[in-house]
Amino acid sequence: MLYEVRETEHPALPYVQELYEASFPFRERREWHQVLSLLSHEAMRLMVLVEESTYVGFVIVWRVGSWYFVEHLAIDPAQRGKQYGSQLMHEIIEYGQHRIILEVEPGDDETARRRIRFYEKLGLHLVAFAYQQPPYRLGESPLPMQLMSMPPITSASKLGGIAEVIKTTVYEAFY
Repeated sequence: MLYEVRETEHPALPYVQELYEASFPFRERREWHQVLSLLSHEAMRLMVLVEESTYVGFVIVWRVGSWYFVEHLAIDPAQRGKQYGSQLMHEIIEYGQHRIILEVEPGDDETARRRIRFYEKLGLHLVAFAYQQPPYRLGESPLPMQLMSMPPITSASKLGGIAEVIKTTVYEAFY
């Protein structure tokens, strides 16, 4: 079951913090105090996946225009291979009314290619246009990433508009 976390004292947060910091390199995540400060932000949702009273993963999703941007998703390493990632994404796809966009590392290694295949099996499509993840901290440089979306984004102008909303809503608003 997927539970939304809005309070900074929620009992799931120590688990989420540990998984968040272990799953994402420093340049690809916020400082934890920033995550906590965003729990009350109207566009952001942090949701925890719980199975039989055990935390198994989390997702951070943003409403950006008519899209839902999956900023971070992680499954506990001890729970991987049990279809929890697919379950979590299916719930997010429904939550986002089948208008999902997310960032993935370029498919330069097997881990990145496996992650891309995972999202493709769920119905997301690689966006065929260049994209740079804006930095989480002022003064850092953008990171080369790829976007995946449902439905497919097939025009550079449409991508430009969506990427700009992600940049201003999710990243730059918090420098």
